[in-house]
Amino acid sequence: MFKKDSKALFISFLLITVFISCHSIDKLDQTLSLAEENRSELEKVLKYYKNDPNPLKLKAAIFLIENMPGHRSYIGDEIENYYKELESIINTDTTVDVKNEEIKKIARNYSKVSFQEEEDIKIVTADYLIRNIDQAFDLWGNGRLVKQVDFEQFCELILPYKCFEYQQLDAWRDTLSVRFDKKLKSKLGYDQSDNSSYFVASQINVDINASFSGTKEAETKKPVGLPFLNSSIYKVAYEDCFGSALLATMVMRSHGLPVTMDYIPQWGGKEGAHAWYTLLSDNGNYLPFSFGLSSNPGDLFFPYESIPKVYRITYTANERVVCYLNEATYKHPFFEVFEKDVTNEYVQTSNLSVQLVKTHLKDKYVYLAVFDNRSWNVVDLGVCKGGGGEFQNVGRNIIYLVLGYNGSTLVPVSYPFLVEKNGDLKYFIADTASRRNICLCRKYPKSVALADIEYRMVGGEIQASNDKDFSQYQLLYKIKDFAYPDLIKLNPDQEYRYWRYLSEKNSYCNIAELQFFEKDKDSIASGKIIGTDKIYQNNPDMVREKAFDGDYLTFFHAEQPDSAWIGLDMGKAVTIDRVRCLPRSDDNAVHYGDVYELQYWDRTGWKSLGIKKAKDKYLCFDFVPDNVLLLLSNRTRGKQERIFTFENGRQIWW
Repeated sequence: MFKKDSKALFISFLLITVFISCHSIDKLDQTLSLAEENRSELEKVLKYYKNDPNPLKLKAAIFLIENMPGHRSYIGDEIENYYKELESIINTDTTVDVKNEEIKKIARNYSKVSFQEEEDIKIVTADYLIRNIDQAFDLWGNGRLVKQVDFEQFCELILPYKCFEYQQLDAWRDTLSVRFDKKLKSKLGYDQSDNSSYFVASQINVDINASFSGTKEAETKKPVGLPFLNSSIYKVAYEDCFGSALLATMVMRSHGLPVTMDYIPQWGGKEGAHAWYTLLSDNGNYLPFSFGLSSNPGDLFFPYESIPKVYRITYTANERVVCYLNEATYKHPFFEVFEKDVTNEYVQTSNLSVQLVKTHLKDKYVYLAVFDNRSWNVVDLGVCKGGGGEFQNVGRNIIYLVLGYNGSTLVPVSYPFLVEKNGDLKYFIADTASRRNICLCRKYPKSVALADIEYRMVGGEIQASNDKDFSQYQLLYKIKDFAYPDLIKLNPDQEYRYWRYLSEKNSYCNIAELQFFEKDKDSIASGKIIGTDKIYQNNPDMVREKAFDGDYLTFFHAEQPDSAWIGLDMGKAVTIDRVRCLPRSDDNAVHYGDVYELQYWDRTGWKSLGIKKAKDKYLCFDFVPDNVLLLLSNRTRGKQERIFTFENGRQIWW
C-alpha cells in the first residue's frame, strides 16, 4: 500500500508562498537565490535557451526552475550504494528465489538507514535539465500525437524532469521508452500510431502488462520499506495499484504521453485506497486507466463505489496547501504540497457547511474524515466559519465526521453526517428517548462475489449411509435457501457409519466447515475424512481436510463443479442429530460462540450497547437509540468491521 511521505512537511513553505505571490521576474530571482552554490547550474540552463529559436524552451526552463523549490531527492553515498547493490542483484542471472533472498538481506541492512535528502534546486545539474527539456520538446513537437496538449498542460504533464518525489535523477526517459516499445513497433503500419495518444497509450499499457505475465520481473519483490523509484523500476514486481501507477506514469511520459497519477486516499464505503494513471486524451478529456495495467484509458470508473476525494500528483505547488502549512497551528501529515483536488472530474460533489458541536478550537482549520473500518481517516481540509466547517468538492453518498484541533490532539467536532445523493446533509444524532430492538447477522457488508459463492450451499444435502459408496442412503436435510439454521437438527431412522455433505451441481463442494454432533454430546464428532479427493488446480490450500480444521477462512474446493462430496467415516454406526455447514466466506457473518460488542456514536465517540455471545447466526440487542451510527465488532477474532445504520429492519452499510 502506498504511504504518504511526511518528509514534505520539512519544505520551506514560507518561501514557496512568497514565490506564488510574486511577479515572474522576482519569483525567478528568489528561486535562484535559494539554489545557493547550485545557482550557476540553473543560470547555465537559462543562458542556454536565451537565444533558442523556440522561445517556449526558455519559458519552460523558467517554469521548471520557478516551481522547483520543495521538490526533493535522495543524495549521498548511502543511496548510491543501495541502488548499486540492488541493481547488481536484480541483473544477476539466477533464480527468482535467490534474488528475493538477497533483496531481503539488503532490506535488513538498510532498514535503519536514514538516506540523506536535499532539495532538487540545490543539486540538479544544467546538463540534466537541458537534456530533459530537449527530450520533452522533441516528444511534444514531433508528429500529431499530442497536439491537443497546450503549453500549460505540457509543462505539467510532459516537461517535468521527474514524475514523483524522491525519484532518482537518472536517464529514465531513455531507458523506459526503449524498454516498452514492442507493441508500438508492431503497430507502425496503422495510422493511429501517429495520430492518437489514446491508441499509443493503450498499446504501451498492453506492453507493460505483458512484461509482468509469467516473468521473473513479476516474481522479483521490491525491498520492503525502502525506496525503489528509478529507471530500473520495471525490473521488479509493482505489487499493488500504487506501484503500477508509478511505473506506468513514468513509462508513458518517457514516450511523451500526457499522463499523471491520481488516487483515492480512502474509499467512502470500505477500507483501503486506490491509485491509477490518467491520460489527457485526443479530445482534451482526462481518461483514467481505472484498473491499471488490465484496463484501457476511459474504462468505466467504479460506478458502484462511493468516492470522497480524488487527488492528482502535480509538479506545481498547491497554493491552498502551502497556505495551510504556513498558517495552521497543527499540521496534519496527510496534506502534500504537490497534489491538487480533482474530485469533481470523477464524481458529483457538494460544497459543504457542516454544523459543529465544538467551536472553541485552537486552530481555524478543520478536517473531513471517513471511516476505514477501525478509525476515522482524514481526507480533506476545511476552515471554520460562522460556527460551521466549510469544505469544497466533497463526494456524495458517504458518511463523514469533522475533526478539529483542541490544542493537544484532533477531536470530533461534529456529529457523523451523510452527504446524500442529492447533496442534502443528514446528521446522526442519537435519539435516546426513542429506542428499539434490532437483530444483526453481519459485521461487514457482503460483496456480490461473496454472495455468489455462499449461494453454492443451496441445494446441498446431508446424507447418511452404512454403505461406503452411499449406494443406499437416507436424505436427512436439503438446504433450500441461504436462511438455513446455524445448527441443523437431524432425525435419522437408525445409526449410520458414514455421514456426508453432497454439494449441488456447479458448486465445487465449496464449504468452510462441516461439523457433526452425536446425540447427547456437545463436542464435535471426529472420524476419518472421506469423499472427493481431487482438488481445484491441485491447490494444497483447498484440500478436503480444510473443511474440518476449525478455521472459517479455509475451505474445500473440488476439481470438478458437480457430484463432489465430503464427510466422515465414524468407524462404527452412530446417531448424529445435529450438523453445522458453514459456507466458504469472508468470516464476517455472526458465528455461534463468538463474542460481539455493539456500539453507537454519541457526541464524543463510540458508546457500548452491550457485549453478547452469539448463540445462532444472528444477534439481537435491546434498547438501541434511533437515528444512530452503529458498529458491530467481533471480540473473539477477526479484523474487518464497518459502520452501518438500521433501517426498515435491515443493516444499511456505509
